[in-house]
Amino acid sequence: MKPLLKYLKVFAIIIASFFTFSVLSCLIPYKSIQKNIEKSLPELLEEGNYPNLILKGDKYSQDNFTDAAILNVMVCSDPKRPVWSAMSVPIFCQAPNTEGWYVIKHLDYKIKHMDLKPNVLYSRYWFGSASVGRILLLVMRYQDVKWLLYIVSTLLLLLFAVKMVNRVGWIKSLPLFLALLFANFFVTQFSMQFFPVMAIALIGGILMCGKGQKPQKKSAMLLLVTGMFTAYFDLLTAPLLTLGLPLVVYLILQSEEEKSLYEIFKSLVILCLFWLIGYAGAWAMKWVLTIIFTDLAAIDIAVLSVKAHTDTDTNTRWDSVVRNFNQIPLVWLNLVLTCSLLLAIFRFNKKGIKWAIAFLAVGLFPYVWYWVLAHHSYQHWWFTYRAQVISMACVMYAFVSLIDWERLKLKLKIRKNEKQPQNH
Repeated sequence: MKPLLKYLKVFAIIIASFFTFSVLSCLIPYKSIQKNIEKSLPELLEEGNYPNLILKGDKYSQDNFTDAAILNVMVCSDPKRPVWSAMSVPIFCQAPNTEGWYVIKHLDYKIKHMDLKPNVLYSRYWFGSASVGRILLLVMRYQDVKWLLYIVSTLLLLLFAVKMVNRVGWIKSLPLFLALLFANFFVTQFSMQFFPVMAIALIGGILMCGKGQKPQKKSAMLLLVTGMFTAYFDLLTAPLLTLGLPLVVYLILQSEEEKSLYEIFKSLVILCLFWLIGYAGAWAMKWVLTIIFTDLAAIDIAVLSVKAHTDTDTNTRWDSVVRNFNQIPLVWLNLVLTCSLLLAIFRFNKKGIKWAIAFLAVGLFPYVWYWVLAHHSYQHWWFTYRAQVISMACVMYAFVSLIDWERLKLKLKIRKNEKQPQNH
């Protein structure tokens, strides 16, 4: 009973913190951030909705469209009604002579006509990025915020790399970083929309790499918290990353122990449930708090949104899976897998079969997500495909698990000694 109360206490404290932080953020008047918002607009208008940073192509695109929506939320918040603003999440989308939902132009028009009232409410989301963004925009422009995100994400990646290599060595660390590379990690470093989920995933991985074997209870608490923070910040980009990346690290660390397949899957199920409780619970509490503090039917709105995201009127579920799968750089991934397969054939590790099965099971998670959220995943494939960091890492780790590294190291050591000149 005590562990359950501990989880409930942590859940309640975090929800209270989310609510309080969002409300306090809405107390910041627009005039305090007006100068930096207005300085940010020319570059946003010039770049457009989905600019490319380095490489050309949709999957390398920034999401200025959603970043502008986050800025729009900051502009439309009413400091005289902070609780209502935090829970209803108003934005303005009614600029004249604007074809389509061009949010940057709506934002520009709203700033030039501040007397206009917001006409769209995004009450189903927490929009945590807007709450943090208001504080950052007190002292910097939107473009400066992007550079800050780049610095923070780079430092997190470096810290994660150091932690992983120190715990399991560079060979067992490499597949995870290759997967991040194959999913174009660099794109997420300059976007208020993409950054949070990747940052939460990396922090989860870093904490999972803590000294010593992390007990299952602590791992469960970690995933409960990462699930909650994902719901607070993420706008359905690739939320499974905050489950999958720490879970992959957990499996890598556990593979050093002797466990049955049943024990492995039991642990995976428990950890996944805690993340799901944190993620879904934080979403649900946003809707409940919205109902309490506003006159909006938040749950009905959320249910309609869920139905729209899971709909298959315009595409099949299989179409959604295939469209996201096609974004994987198969040439490079297959090269890594072929090299691993050759090593596995010559130095096969029978004990690694159960761990290979576990990794492959976790690697299926993104495709279950695409299957369920078929419409959303099909329409937004150009960023939802990044959840396959989990799949790519897991399939590589499945092959790595089948290699007997000790025998391979011994063989290489023997050959090295044979090549050394003998002293007579």
